[in-house]
Amino acid sequence: MRKLTVSSLILITMTLLTASYTYSSDQVPMIKGSDKAEVKQCKDFITAYIYDDYVVYTQSSGDYEGSNIYVYDPRAQLNDPCSVDLSRASFTILVGEFGGANKFIGAYGNIIFLDQWTGEDFKRLLGIDVRTQSLLFLDTYANPEIKNGKLAYYKTLKARRKSVRDKIPCPEAEKWKADGKQVLYVEKMSVDLGTMKKEPSGEYLCIPSEPIGSVKPRKYGH
Repeated sequence: MRKLTVSSLILITMTLLTASYTYSSDQVPMIKGSDKAEVKQCKDFITAYIYDDYVVYTQSSGDYEGSNIYVYDPRAQLNDPCSVDLSRASFTILVGEFGGANKFIGAYGNIIFLDQWTGEDFKRLLGIDVRTQSLLFLDTYANPEIKNGKLAYYKTLKARRKSVRDKIPCPEAEKWKADGKQVLYVEKMSVDLGTMKKEPSGEYLCIPSEPIGSVKPRKYGH
């Protein structure tokens, strides 16, 4: 389990390939069933997500895919949440931390969730405890939803493997591709958000999805 401390976060010094990406904030809505936040749009491309016990600030990076994410506990400014010194955050997750382009996509209790694109044909979901600043959960995913204290999602499998394609019949795959969709081979999963116990269903299927990205970026590094 990785410990997130300010001292362990190092600024990325690599530049990305100059290219057009289809990965955007519009493709990453908040997880259905996650805690409701009061949202404030601030200057300098900063967005504040205000919860009862902490505030999550996101700031789009001008040089890299994804966002810098800052967590405050408690509320940074009671009267004006947008009047904030990001350098004084309780902890920070820099763009590229954990090896990909991170975007904040919701919270549940003390857990914040990040969507991460690594430049491959799937995305990863990260769950981070804001109290211990620890990584609790990481998996490839699609279509997440929180209900009754559990996170349900589809774990995306490596479709390039013939064994995966043979195991999961997908008669509509060619039609989806012709329609500009990406075909994902998945297993239904759930996670108890109290114990973080992962529960595979053993049920496999294929689903259509919007393309995630057409260009693979250089790897993020430290």
